Order: sequence, then C-alpha cells, then structure tokens
Amino acid sequence: MLNSPSTTAVADGGRPPVLPSSWNVLGGPAAVPRPALSMGGFKHLLVPSLAAACLAGRPWRIANAPRIEDRRLLSAMLRDLGVSVDDEGAGVTVDASGLRGTHVPAEWSGGIHGGVYLLPVLLAAHGEATSGQHGGCAIGGGTGGSRPMSHIAAVLERFGADCEVTGDGFRATAPRRGLRGTRIDLADFAEPEPGTGTHTGPYYSGATKTALLAAVTARGTTVLANPYPKPDAMELARILGTAGARVEVLPGRITVEGLGGPLGGADITLPSDLIEVVTFVAWAVHGGRELDLLLERPDVVRSGLAPELECLDAMGVPLDWEGRRLRVGPPGRLRGTDVLAASHRVYSDSGPLFALMLLGADAPSRLIEGVWENRFGYVAGLRRMGAVLDRAGNELRITPGPLKPSPGPLEARDLRAAATLLLAALGTGAPQILHGADHLARGYEDLPAKLTALGARVGAPEETGAA
Repeated sequence: MLNSPSTTAVADGGRPPVLPSSWNVLGGPAAVPRPALSMGGFKHLLVPSLAAACLAGRPWRIANAPRIEDRRLLSAMLRDLGVSVDDEGAGVTVDASGLRGTHVPAEWSGGIHGGVYLLPVLLAAHGEATSGQHGGCAIGGGTGGSRPMSHIAAVLERFGADCEVTGDGFRATAPRRGLRGTRIDLADFAEPEPGTGTHTGPYYSGATKTALLAAVTARGTTVLANPYPKPDAMELARILGTAGARVEVLPGRITVEGLGGPLGGADITLPSDLIEVVTFVAWAVHGGRELDLLLERPDVVRSGLAPELECLDAMGVPLDWEGRRLRVGPPGRLRGTDVLAASHRVYSDSGPLFALMLLGADAPSRLIEGVWENRFGYVAGLRRMGAVLDRAGNELRITPGPLKPSPGPLEARDLRAAATLLLAALGTGAPQILHGADHLARGYEDLPAKLTALGARVGAPEETGAA
C-alpha cells in the first residue's frame, strides 16, 4: 500500500534493468502485445472543478475523477460545508444547493493545497470565507510546509473583497452587494522567465484559477489579461462556460460576463492526468521498455503536454498516437537535452521525471526550474543511488550514468520526488525502502496496481518480504 509511510520497491522480481533490444525477458516472447495502462483523470483540473461545482444551483457530474487523496479530502470539506457529494466509483456528483458554511477548518485545509479554491467560492456564495493554512507538498517556501496564500488574497481584493492572511490562516469578506467585475493583468502575479521572457512563477496558476472562480458569479465584466496558459486553467474556463457562464477565451485574454447569481448544472469528463502520462513515459524510457497508455480526451493531453512532447522528441523518445492510445517505445539512443520547467514550458511537476530520464542520455543535460524554489527534493535520493547531479540555484546539471541501489532508505518529501525515486529504485534491480511514499496517494490512483501490472513489486515492507 502506498498510503503507508514506507514502501519497498522491488524491480521486476530482482532482475537487472532491461535493455531496449531485449524487452521480452520481462516474461514472454517478443510477439506478446506490449502492456497497456489506463491513465487516471487530471488532478490539477479535478480540484478547481470540485470548487466550481459549489457555485452552481444544480448538480455537477464529474466523470473520470481520479480516486486520490485530494478527492477524498475535498469531498470531506464539501460535506462539512453542507454540500451533497456522491463520490463512489469513477465519478463525483456534487449538489451544492445545501451549501451553508463559510469556514474550512485547519485539520482539512492543512492536508492538501486544493482547498484554496473553496475560498473564492464561499466568498461569492455567502460573502465570507475563512480557513486555516493550506498544505500540500512543501515546495513553496512556506512555514512548516504551508503553501502561499498572499496571491489568493490579492486577487480577491481586486473584486472588492477585504482579505487578511495571518500565520493562522485566511479571512475574506465581500462587499455588501457582492463581488464585482474587474480587470486583472495576471502578469502581476508572475515574473518573466529569464531565457524566454514568458510569464512564470508559483503564484501564476493559482491566481488565474481564483480569478476565474470569482468572476463567473460576480456583478459585471471581468477581463483577465495574460492568464496562465495550461489546461488546468483553460479547461476550467471552458467548463464554466458549459455551466452557463459567459466566458470568451482569446490568446492572452479571458473575458467573463459575471452572472450575478449561480451557475447551472454541468456534466464534464476530465482528461487523463498529464503528469501521470509523463510518469509512465519516464518508466518506459528509464527502464528501456515498451508501453501503451490509454487516454481520456487525448486531444487535451496532447496539446497540454506540447512542451514535454517537444523535449521527448529532442531526446529521441518514440511516441505514436493512435486515437486514445499513446504508444511509447524505448529510444535506441537517448540524446542529452536541456529542459525548462516554467508556466509556458514543461510543467514543474514533470521536471523531476525528466531529470531521471536524462540520466540515461548520451550527453550532459540541464534542467532549469522556473516555478517552485524547492522542487529539487529528489536530488539527494538520486545521488544516494550514484547519480551525478550538480545544482546551482534553480539549475540542475545532469551527468549521465547508471544508478545503483542506495546504501540505505530513500526519503521523499513531496509527491513528484516520491514518484521519481520510486521509478529510480525500480530501475536498480534490487529491493529499496522509500520513506514518504504516502505523498503518492495525493497524485496517483492505485499506482501499486499499475506498477504490478508492469512486472514490479511495490508495497509495504512486510508485503514484499524486505527487511
């Protein structure tokens, strides 16, 4: 179970890493079809969609909703606020007609970051919103692992709210007549990436989603200039439009005609999780294996991962798109490539997985992290396995070389570090202990079962027989 503090990873029954030309030693002749895995729904879109459902006067049905810790905790938060939530199976149905609360207690908000998107919703619905600090991965420099909140307050103040952020949490009060439309240049919540000049930074995504949620039921028109461009924001705007909001999305601008009242109902299907797709591509590339990924709404996946796909192409990774199926083949030769993680480029969440893949390249590479200052939590673990990684500020220099078993347990302090170290450990061909594997439950649906289907053994130490 990956929701335990420690996990043991055993690669392919202890076999050495498989070479690209001899994948059939995984357990069958070469003619046996390559394995195929269905990817879970997009976490980064599920979270604001659950919040948006609370702006509606009719139920929302969200299909392909991943069964992850964020879904469980957000459903619990909504029920605590009087919302009816049916989250059995692969979908979630939200009926917010009974929404009555205005406070998200610290015991809920501290577990995940996504609770911040309830704040504009509660403010719009009841004129008041309070919460404790909001948690999640400790990658943002906040005290005790808390995530930043100042940008949420600053956005809501543009709609006329009075906000206060303290060491204990958050408070906001709307004007007497409710939130009012405004104009926001979201570049104010970003910074120019030095190499490309495009907007990036840790506040950019959250500021855009908060503004969208506040705008749709406000009074008057809201113009959002330079919005965060990735699918978790752009698809949120589209979803709000299907629920009756008047939303126009143009290059570099989103215009919202506020309804001054609740949204209508919605039936939506989330695309496959973009970062889970990158994770299993990394599994295939790092291990020299072939793999098929079955996708929901592959058009969104493909467009949303365009920067990642550009890098994978430069690296020489064979990818073949056939309808809902993405075929991943091991590269004959993996080329060294520089990767920029920024809001207009590769997802910051993808960066650690690219670092792992590039350890197998034919030349040194660089990974530049342009979003989160503490996104390098996987580096120490990879070094324990022999990786030569040199960090200077937000740049990681990657010298290719094989990994070997760590002399002791590995430790992951955030979600993507845990995924990267898990894949790295599986590639060593020896049992490894990974502490912090509980982070994986916040971003991956049933990862142990998917890895087991690929020949790995992953579970609690007592389940795998490791000491």
